[in-house]
Amino acid sequence: MSKTLIVLIAALASSSALAQDMRTISGEATYRERMALPEGAELAVAVTGFQGTELGSMSQLTGGRQVPLAFELSVPSGVKGELTAVIMVDNEIRFAVDPVGIAPGADDVDIGTVWLSGFSPSGFQSTWHCGDRQVQIGFRDEMAVIETDDMIFELPQVVSADGARFASEDSDSEFWSKGSRAMLRLAGEEYPECVVVENDKSWKAQGNEPGWQAAIDGDRFRLDLNYGDDRLDLGLPAPEISEGAYHYGFDAFGLSIAIADRLCRDDMSGRLFPQSVALTTASGVLNGCGGDTMSLLSGPEWTVSDIGSEALPEENAVTLEIDAEGRISGSAGCNRYMGGIKLGGEGGLEVGPLAATEMACDEPLMALERRFFDAISTVDGFDIADNGQLILTSGGETVIRAAR
Repeated sequence: MSKTLIVLIAALASSSALAQDMRTISGEATYRERMALPEGAELAVAVTGFQGTELGSMSQLTGGRQVPLAFELSVPSGVKGELTAVIMVDNEIRFAVDPVGIAPGADDVDIGTVWLSGFSPSGFQSTWHCGDRQVQIGFRDEMAVIETDDMIFELPQVVSADGARFASEDSDSEFWSKGSRAMLRLAGEEYPECVVVENDKSWKAQGNEPGWQAAIDGDRFRLDLNYGDDRLDLGLPAPEISEGAYHYGFDAFGLSIAIADRLCRDDMSGRLFPQSVALTTASGVLNGCGGDTMSLLSGPEWTVSDIGSEALPEENAVTLEIDAEGRISGSAGCNRYMGGIKLGGEGGLEVGPLAATEMACDEPLMALERRFFDAISTVDGFDIADNGQLILTSGGETVIRAAR
């Protein structure tokens, strides 16, 4: 079953307690395919937040109406979310959209047109790294569905005495997995050995003086207090959303935790985190930070606005795109580049080494590209400005600014 479908079904079925000022999210869903919707088609839209908490959802029969289809739903103010939309025909998803981010805030949001695309289910989808390349692999009807950045391959299963093997009739494309490792060949191109990415979906938080750590993993809440001397492992209740935070109460232990979508800087290491956390115990309130630091960098593409003190012309787009697995890519103005990016334990940042294509452009563009590569090679830290800009630093000085 696809990640999109799982998220939407979970949102429509859940029933978390909401005690919060609300705002309206509106838009319209459409697709590019030339296909008329039948009378019984249904549009379903949901917004989910922290750990898949339902923030709001709606569904409606189209009643013969065609795209674009307007939608509107209410969600709590002050928390961020992800909007998912699907169009269903005969109880099967025909069109779906990748999650659309909704920033925290109090104002109503019109997200405009949401473009859905034809949906092809692939169960048990997982991410694999093949050297510095990433592919998504799912399985359905004894087929392996392999998605690269620009192609989708469907390979039937073939007999194998060792592992699971899928191959095209001409053997030009083949996926042969043995546990967590696999061999991959697509359209005659041999990929480096592929390794499945083990996704750790647990959420973690920490605080200092006294030291504490918390984790939410599925339906469990785990807490280490007093530097690990005191430990609790509890069932996780449904959250109540109020004052822009998710509140989890454990009344029998005189314990609660509030998680807000606000930037937090660890007061010892200086590392940035996406969430501020308040842990209330019988002896008082302990503040800390939570979430995955990489999530502040990954996601939609960043466009570089400044290199050092020099603003870039709008027509010369230099971009950064970072994924959750620690890969960076983009345009340096003329050439495309790619490489790795790694967070340090104290909030530092290491970029590279980078590889780039070798196209030749006009000298002003090549000079801009050299400045970008020179600047990004020195990066050792980052910050997020109040206006949401990404600030890449070297020795505490800003070397690159970028915005979404």
